[in-house]
Amino acid sequence: MGHDLFRVTNQRPAFSVGQYRVVPRMTTPAPGFRIGFWARYNFGPGRRWLVQPEASYSRSQSWHRVTNTAANNGPGTPPNADFSALSTSQDWQRLNLALPVGYRLTRRLLVLGGPVLARRIPTGYERLDQGYAMRIVESINHSMRRNGLAWQAGVGYELGRVLLTARYERSLLHVARDIELDGQRYAFRHFATQISFGAALRVAPLR
Repeated sequence: MGHDLFRVTNQRPAFSVGQYRVVPRMTTPAPGFRIGFWARYNFGPGRRWLVQPEASYSRSQSWHRVTNTAANNGPGTPPNADFSALSTSQDWQRLNLALPVGYRLTRRLLVLGGPVLARRIPTGYERLDQGYAMRIVESINHSMRRNGLAWQAGVGYELGRVLLTARYERSLLHVARDIELDGQRYAFRHFATQISFGAALRVAPLR
């Protein structure tokens, strides 16, 4: 069980999709949560090394600010000026499989890191192929990758049967395919990052 601080990042965050300018909110990470199961195998001299497979469900959100440049092209209302500006969110529900490898620095303190495979669960709109109120929102949501690969690293502290962890995670793949709008494709070069704080309870002896 844990708490995530999630956001979408890029060195050059703003990008254009046709007449729309999209700016992901990067200043404040969005809070989220995760819940799951884990196991552990200790090995090596003094059993200081460990491998800890984990399976979890997580949910977070990201936000974008979208400006319609066609809405500001002079007097009158252009036919494609469906709005002037809006904020839209993407729902990130994921099934995660992680395989961190760790090393004990002391009896209680350890460091760990490893790969994470993630499967994004489509939203209700995507599953039912329903329309969105704005076509740019539909284009962004349908461009999100279903499968992702990330890398995480962090520290852990064992307190009796409880393992407290703090980790940093960054996607190795872009969070979306190219966005398609009106038959044109536009690059989406953003990555997902998050800081996670977790508490794991040991319910059975570990080898």
